[in-house]
Amino acid sequence: MFKFKRGLRRRLALLASATALLLPLGITQAGALAPATAKTTSAEAPIPGAYISPWGSADVEISPEIQQWLQREGVTLETISPFTMHADGKGFSMPIGSTAGDGLDSKGRIYYPGGLRLHHAESGQTATLKPTWIRVMPQPAYSAGVEVDGQTVSEETQLGYSNYYEVMKGARPSPTGFRLEKMPFYFSQEAEDLIEANSDIDAPDGGTPFGTLTPHFDYIPGQQPTFPGMPG
Repeated sequence: MFKFKRGLRRRLALLASATALLLPLGITQAGALAPATAKTTSAEAPIPGAYISPWGSADVEISPEIQQWLQREGVTLETISPFTMHADGKGFSMPIGSTAGDGLDSKGRIYYPGGLRLHHAESGQTATLKPTWIRVMPQPAYSAGVEVDGQTVSEETQLGYSNYYEVMKGARPSPTGFRLEKMPFYFSQEAEDLIEANSDIDAPDGGTPFGTLTPHFDYIPGQQPTFPGMPG
């Protein structure tokens, strides 16, 4: 019975951590986890007291609509290491960025190293989407810096967006942390405007399904998470 109660508390704690990620503030309070160091790989300083695990990985499935758009416009998609393309060419995998610290910067973003490169055969233009972030605040979103033929056109553009309800539906505990199952993202109006302002490509309409993201958040290796007011 004692072991059952401990297991139940553990599952509830994991669900609580996933729920905290999805709240409008997108944070858990200081003391939720004790990071090994305060260093982050993101350029922005972390939010005091905020913790979202920087260990883990994520898988992206590109929507059929975006796959069709790439084919129609003659655009090839490549990944920039450590992103890796799936064997079927319909998605890619990427590690979650920090190797220490709390992984959520002062702009409410989780950093992902690597990025994407899109090449338009007809014009010869190449667009590079890097660095990469998944935003938690003020809404779930995928954003990246944008370069066209080596020239920076945007330090950060929101390329896709989601909402807390659709993200929350996929929250699941895992043996080492938690995951968010197949979070849907939609192509943003900002991305449509940027493409059409910097190329002759007919961009997807804002609101077109972009794809799904499944991040796997792992707690600090070798440490057990603790939660305020809840025994370990």
